[in-house]
Amino acid sequence: MKVIKFLLPAILAVTVTGAYAQPKRAVCAECGTVTAVKMIEKDGEGSAAGIVAGGIAGGLLGHQVGGGTGKTLATVAGAAGGAYAGKKIEGKMNKVKEWHVTVRYETGKVGTVVLKNDPNLRNGDHVKREHGGLNRI
Repeated sequence: MKVIKFLLPAILAVTVTGAYAQPKRAVCAECGTVTAVKMIEKDGEGSAAGIVAGGIAGGLLGHQVGGGTGKTLATVAGAAGGAYAGKKIEGKMNKVKEWHVTVRYETGKVGTVVLKNDPNLRNGDHVKREHGGLNRI
């Protein structure tokens, strides 16, 4: 009888306490923590203007070399080389910035999101991936 008087309140206390325990929060597959932010600068795209300008300049320079058939070949090679160089030079002049944000998601996966504008995020920020971007939560 003494054992029942002691065990009954203990069992009730455990049962009542368990009834008020917090339910586990569902894992958000799109939520996580920022682990790295890197700004990368890369060459932009060259346009038709760069190709045409480079081709004309290269063709003019190539035309100054040699004579006869050699002059024609030098002009064509100069135009082709100039067009390529013009595209590359224009690309270097139009640099593009990208922000690569690495996130460790609540699911345990790690992913990188590439953004065109500075997201103003730092390591340790809690974020949610939405509409191709990241929003602080």
